[in-house]
Amino acid sequence: MAKSKSDPIPANFEDALSQLDMIVEDLEGEAVPLADLVNQYDRGMKLLETCQVKLDEAKQRVATIGQSANQDSVSPTDVPESPSEDVKDELF
Repeated sequence: MAKSKSDPIPANFEDALSQLDMIVEDLEGEAVPLADLVNQYDRGMKLLETCQVKLDEAKQRVATIGQSANQDSVSPTDVPESPSEDVKDELF
């Protein structure tokens, strides 16, 4: 059976997801008394919230890394300058 309601919610994503999976398996596979069902549902919702927060944090971190990489890869010296008016006139 899954961890009891009094056990702390794990701080990391993998442990929270693993416990959430166990709760889902328990609820799908066993005849669970109503009181236990409600407790497991409550714990599952807390685990789900923890997982969602961790995913949101990871998405934000990836976005920040991506923005930083984009800023680092394009510097002002990399951008080609447009030809001056004199050069344009000479071309035509």
